[in-house]
Amino acid sequence: MGVSKEVAVLRGEREDSNAMVLSLPPGIRVAQPRDHGLLKPQNDLFGFVDSVCDDFLKNSSPANRKKRGQFFTPKEVASFMAGLFELDTTRKSFRLLDAGAGIGMLSVAFCHRVSSLKHNVFLHVDAYENDPEVIPYLRSILGECKILLENSGHTMTFDVTEKDFVVENPNFLKSRTLFGPSQQGVTYDFVISNPPYYKLNKDSVEAGIMKEFVSGQPNIYAFFMALSLEMLRPDGQMVFITPRSFCSGLYFQRFRKWLLRNGQIRNLHVFESRKDVFAKMDVLQENIIIRLTPATEAEKYEKARKVLVSSSRDSAFLDTTTMPVDYEDVLHRKNGDIFIKVPSSKLDIEVQHVMNSWKSTIEGLGLKASTGPVVSFRAKEFLDDKPKNISVPLLWMHNLKGFDVVWPVDKRNKPGYISAKESSKQLLLSVKNYVLVKRFTSKEQNRRLYAAVMQKESFDYEQIGLENHLNYIYKANGELSLDEAFGLAALLNTSLVDTFFRMMNGNTQVNVIDIHNLPFPPIEKIREVGKLVRQKKLCIGSTLDKEVLGVLGIDHKIFKTLNRE
Repeated sequence: MGVSKEVAVLRGEREDSNAMVLSLPPGIRVAQPRDHGLLKPQNDLFGFVDSVCDDFLKNSSPANRKKRGQFFTPKEVASFMAGLFELDTTRKSFRLLDAGAGIGMLSVAFCHRVSSLKHNVFLHVDAYENDPEVIPYLRSILGECKILLENSGHTMTFDVTEKDFVVENPNFLKSRTLFGPSQQGVTYDFVISNPPYYKLNKDSVEAGIMKEFVSGQPNIYAFFMALSLEMLRPDGQMVFITPRSFCSGLYFQRFRKWLLRNGQIRNLHVFESRKDVFAKMDVLQENIIIRLTPATEAEKYEKARKVLVSSSRDSAFLDTTTMPVDYEDVLHRKNGDIFIKVPSSKLDIEVQHVMNSWKSTIEGLGLKASTGPVVSFRAKEFLDDKPKNISVPLLWMHNLKGFDVVWPVDKRNKPGYISAKESSKQLLLSVKNYVLVKRFTSKEQNRRLYAAVMQKESFDYEQIGLENHLNYIYKANGELSLDEAFGLAALLNTSLVDTFFRMMNGNTQVNVIDIHNLPFPPIEKIREVGKLVRQKKLCIGSTLDKEVLGVLGIDHKIFKTLNRE
């Protein structure tokens, strides 16, 4: 099988109309023998679908794919996802939903699983896809799946719905929508999906249907997940690959609470690299694979459940590690919110047990965290490379050097001054002791958290500007002492807290809500740490880890494991 420039070869119609394999767009040739005695169709079919994907990517508009949030699943990822399902070998029939099917790679992977079953089964696949350019590919590939299963002694039918998945199924959320007590439709044994990924307008039809899950600006992929969970049978399973952003963050808060109340996480898989999962489409995104089942009443109160957590460097899955984790160890509960953590080693579990014993939060310590108010492209009229009579310092991420804030620093396109006038006063802060935290890092950097102390005594100004790529921590009523500021910065700069943060947040962005939901030790211990850092002039690294963990009375074994490299 493969892609060819020859004229397309079509199959004739069989008895069942679903067995008709439609022609692909001009230039694609399907060369599948009809001999049922031929073996190993799987490898050929995967290769065929991969080639079809390449052809579509080559001839379709990247702008259109981006608008639709369309990212096709690599064959290795599809195979891994299908392999997560637990198939009941006594069942004689299965019903599969492929929501946002694309060209059908995930359905192909699931059909491979079914083809290996030793007893004959009947499989029906419902595939949703609303891109008219993709539909011919999808229909043809599902036809190939049908023949694959027939070659293996099974039976398959399929339907392709050329409509929006969410808009087409509002009755599954009958108690949560404006549509009243409409009857639910078909339910499924399995759902497999790589849903579209794009932000929605709050006034969109989809947002209206899924209004219970909307907080902030919604993203379509969360709607796919919620609706799919509702469409599962009580013993059903769903496997999704999505961005990891739903695991934390304010915009997904309502969705996350609903998901964890109505579903049970069975598997979590993360990729260490952001670059390789959707490399063909040049996508840089932190992704997660999750398997969920509907929550039973017993499971909602059971404490001894396990989640199988796995990780791999990339989509080749050559170095996959797997570990069973207590259910509560993948959850983080603070300030009335709940987050999904992904601990992938025994060290991760030890770290979170230590930090979960800390009962304070930023707010509990009488502190707050905010984001720098100066958005450079919106404040151009106030920014200057050189000082004027009314100029005050403007700090950026590059001004953070270890524990210190260094200013001025000449950097192209990063003005070091901002005008202090009536029209810019809402952009300025009073000069005080602050802990500054970088909002952005790259996934491949060793650390995610970088904090420094802005000391009031270092700036002979009354006001200062903080650029929007910085967060700052301050005392709500009063001012941080230097011991408190250095203590907070030191904690944030330890490998211990950085490890915890990476479990809780898969993004390269450090948001204010993330800081507010971090556990902290009592303020007395924070001051003790800060005093030690100032006296010994400690730098970020293993020595800082050792000294801070010593003050906090943390097992020396954790320090040795954190600094093994």
